[in-house]
Amino acid sequence: MVDIPAGLLALILTVITALHLAGYYIFFYINLEKIENYLCDIEMFSLNREFYGDSFFGRRMRETFVMLVAVAPEIFWRQERIPRQKLLKLPRRLLWGVRIIYGSMILISVSSGLLYYFRAPH
Repeated sequence: MVDIPAGLLALILTVITALHLAGYYIFFYINLEKIENYLCDIEMFSLNREFYGDSFFGRRMRETFVMLVAVAPEIFWRQERIPRQKLLKLPRRLLWGVRIIYGSMILISVSSGLLYYFRAPH
């Protein structure tokens, strides 16, 4: 097995993380309002939009909420039960866009943890 320098792996991980953040920002900059309009039947979307507003922090909170609803809607069972029919109103490309962003976040986190674990002196 070829021994790849840790610095090169860290550089690759940094570039991948930067590309992910840029893609995340661009995707939600273009599609956040579209997604919220498709899912306007869910009461929590209107409450979040009114509460957080359109500031930088507010948009990040709304993006996080959209991602959680698209990936795991069952976690909001105390606030509001979100039936599958409401989620199916969202076009597949937007739903898969959110899921791909979520998956890439998990992949980057796991790969950085593995890089640290296997490259750290034991």
